[in-house]
Amino acid sequence: MDHRTRPRAVRAVAALVALALTPALAACGDDAAAPDSIDVVTRWSAGNSAAAAQNRVFQAFTAETGIKVNVTEGLETIDDQVENAVAAGKSPDVVIVNLFDKTLGWLDAGVTVPVDQYVKDWGLADKIKPAALDEWRAGGKLQGLPFSGFSWPLWYNTELLKQAGVDKIPATTDELIAAAAKLRAKGVAPLAVGGNDWTGQKFFYQVAQSYTDAATMQKVMQQGGYCATPSVLDGIKLFTQLRDAGVFVDNAAGLIADGMYAAYYSGKAAIMPAGSWAYTESTAAGTGIDKRTTLGGFPVPSGATFKKPTAYRGFTGVGFMITKRGAEPGRIDNLRKFITRFYADASVGDFVKDSGILPPTTGDFAAYATNPLLTQSLGLDATVDYAVLPDVWIGSASDRIIQVLTGAYGKSTPQQICAGLDTATKG
Repeated sequence: MDHRTRPRAVRAVAALVALALTPALAACGDDAAAPDSIDVVTRWSAGNSAAAAQNRVFQAFTAETGIKVNVTEGLETIDDQVENAVAAGKSPDVVIVNLFDKTLGWLDAGVTVPVDQYVKDWGLADKIKPAALDEWRAGGKLQGLPFSGFSWPLWYNTELLKQAGVDKIPATTDELIAAAAKLRAKGVAPLAVGGNDWTGQKFFYQVAQSYTDAATMQKVMQQGGYCATPSVLDGIKLFTQLRDAGVFVDNAAGLIADGMYAAYYSGKAAIMPAGSWAYTESTAAGTGIDKRTTLGGFPVPSGATFKKPTAYRGFTGVGFMITKRGAEPGRIDNLRKFITRFYADASVGDFVKDSGILPPTTGDFAAYATNPLLTQSLGLDATVDYAVLPDVWIGSASDRIIQVLTGAYGKSTPQQICAGLDTATKG
């Protein structure tokens, strides 16, 4: 689910003005009439751990079919990038992107088409996991084809913990607070998180739902009621308790994902919440941090809803969203050949090996899980409970919520936080 796009509010394509098109997309659509090419905008740009596996699929597809793949790398604002292209009459055929924030509104806005029938007609209904398909449905319609499943645990540098006198990974929040104090005494920051971006947003919600059942949390995320729901307010109070006890790095309110990764990979922080997309990147960092890391969950407080420490998992990571242009009769068969190639077992296994995705399809991919952290993550089911990931529930309020939560990582009180979240949710 590589959430490296800073979220913004959803808006309908009809409301877009034809802004100047991003130069990187200028060529997209130039061969609109040509049946021997397809235009792709992809989130897996150069430097992403999935880029190499993606390119191998592109090359094999062209070698087999003779169909050229015109690739445009997704920018940091890939959602705006694609919407501007559509508004300017330069729509791609397919967008490889995560289901998050503005992309959640693309189907209603007319950017993309539902893919329910394609799943059936292309022989994918029995291949893609039902849980993965369910996460990509909105209003009863399938918004796209899920591909990149993810796990999102807490990472613990057990070497730093042991040096600070912490012999086991904390299982309760009391143990976490005690561990943080010992780490600080050794000059090590406890938990690094990007309090100024999506990483902090996700971690906040993981803590905030500690006392709340899934259905109630989903309703509050979607409709508001943070202050009026005692169990959620208790979770917010728990968050501020951890903050004030020094569990988070000192500058968490000003930190973003890159700073979080840097602090953890370099051994300056002992704990971080990070997804499976970072498994291969942690190995590539060359610090050996992947060998000193044990994956686990967020410790539970007394009286928690959960029986075990919590983590996230899901399939709202990167998938395939087909545009209206791509669905045209002269183009859709090329997309069938293109997209189904990604779901071949060998292709899925290649992504498992290169980028640590959780497979969206049925089958045994253990042999591809060569990364030590990915191997660990495949066993998380036995040691963690899974919390409700906020993405599809908070929707277009995502950016406003991040602004509120930056204060939560600073000095905001629980009442200020819940009131801010209620206001942000209502827009």
